Amino acid sequence: MKENITTSNAAKQGNRPRKSNTKQPNVGLREDKKVQNEFNSYIGSKEYSYFYFGLNILDMYKPEQLAALVKDPIANNKTLRDISLMLYGTNGTYTNVVDYMTSLPTLSKVIIPHGKSENKKRKNKSLMISVLRAIKDKEFIRDALFKGMVEGVAFYYFETQGMPTDNKKFLTDYDVYNVLEINELGFNASIIPLPVDYTQIVGLKNNDYVLAFNLDYFDICPNEPVERKLRKYPKEIRDAYYKRRNQEQESDTGNWVILDNTKTIVHKIRSKSEEKFGRPLVLAAIMDILYRDYFTDTKRNVLDEINNRIVYQTFPEGKDKGTSALTKVQQENQHNAVKSAVLNKNNRGGVSFFSIAAGTKITALDTTNIDIFDEKNEADLDNKIALALGFAGNALSGSGSGSYSAQESNLELVTSQIYQWIGQIQNELNKCINANIIKDSRNWVDVEYLPITHLNKKSMVNYAKELYLEGSGSLSLWVASCGISPDAYFALLDEELENNIYDKYKPHQTSYTYSNKTSSTDKGGRPVSDTPSDSTILSRSNNGNALPTPSDNE
Repeated sequence: MKENITTSNAAKQGNRPRKSNTKQPNVGLREDKKVQNEFNSYIGSKEYSYFYFGLNILDMYKPEQLAALVKDPIANNKTLRDISLMLYGTNGTYTNVVDYMTSLPTLSKVIIPHGKSENKKRKNKSLMISVLRAIKDKEFIRDALFKGMVEGVAFYYFETQGMPTDNKKFLTDYDVYNVLEINELGFNASIIPLPVDYTQIVGLKNNDYVLAFNLDYFDICPNEPVERKLRKYPKEIRDAYYKRRNQEQESDTGNWVILDNTKTIVHKIRSKSEEKFGRPLVLAAIMDILYRDYFTDTKRNVLDEINNRIVYQTFPEGKDKGTSALTKVQQENQHNAVKSAVLNKNNRGGVSFFSIAAGTKITALDTTNIDIFDEKNEADLDNKIALALGFAGNALSGSGSGSYSAQESNLELVTSQIYQWIGQIQNELNKCINANIIKDSRNWVDVEYLPITHLNKKSMVNYAKELYLEGSGSLSLWVASCGISPDAYFALLDEELENNIYDKYKPHQTSYTYSNKTSSTDKGGRPVSDTPSDSTILSRSNNGNALPTPSDNE
């Protein structure tokens, strides 16, 4: 894959927003040590909620259009990502699958230092722990998992430079509606999300993806000042924007800047390594979700038909066949009386009274078939959607057919898929932290997330327990399998030892803890006799209990 970037057609044709010829000063980007607030996130909550929530996909695309989009997901990536966002807000099965898969792993981790220098290993391990705490690694990984499943791809920038600051106390409505991260750290380490629409994979370097960022992003939103927008992005992108703006009058500068791949994080799912984008999780289930929506609309129409019944009356027949015994005026009066009573029959507490001629028949016409309301039909559709998303329907809802072992097998497959994605994110984290914080190729440090979920904790606890009791197992692994951070567990033990908890609060004397010891040297077991026999004395002196016996080999 080539690393050169081709300028977009819009940029070639001069469709970029016009800028003033006067060079603008870098207002607001001056470093100020007195300022305490650091703004370094770019995205607002409006992106996922305001436009897509509550829409019907059939209102925007025809089934044949969707089929054509799904056939080429890379070329139609932007459209499919929009559809995926819309379905996440409208289809409950898809929403639950994404949310459950995001929250399923416990993300218990171990820090593994490498190298020969013990001092450097301890120092670098401490650095790794501090960085993970600063970037809130668990929240970051869950965010990457969510974006990967919903959009198929997620791009981030690992920033270690000092960020431009803003100490203003008053915000506009636009400021309030956007999510900002305000932090105060002893060192700079933050992960900045990059917009997928303006970020692309352009090549490989040392088998790591190389990203390019479209600088036109800063000129497309008239509601937000450019300087404020730049403040939320890393120094490398800010410098590239100013360099391009200053040189724009001198030469035709490209609008894409290639980013340092030791500072970028790429997470994409269900794609080849050479593809620029991933495939959203919902891609295989779009047609089933469409059919589910169509089925629901049909049920509503049937329900409307039930609630709007057809009622007709037959006047009494006269002497001649086909004629009525009532006069025209009598027919009109009776018709109006019956019509008024039928239309007002739903009034609560009301009584409709009318008189009709003998022989009149009032009949409700039944034109509906209610077989569509059978719950089996709806359950089958939900199960198909869940299966297309990778989840067994009965494991998702907790009801329906299927054995427990089948559900367990499905959840194991789901767990393996999740930890494959976590492994990708983990490798990217290790790359960025070692290259920008540790900076020691001989004493590098890795973070590894253990394959423990909220569902397999019990079996993992048993595995760790057996290793600990029967082999040279790890207490940290045993504790992590319980869903508890080993650091938190050992901190509790240290605190309890410092406060003499075990001396102050003795265990209650039960059959498990009580021992009737007669002396300080008594280690338990069979009571020692005060008048031993000669053979007992001889056995003690020869340490007879330690001699091998045939039963030792049993």
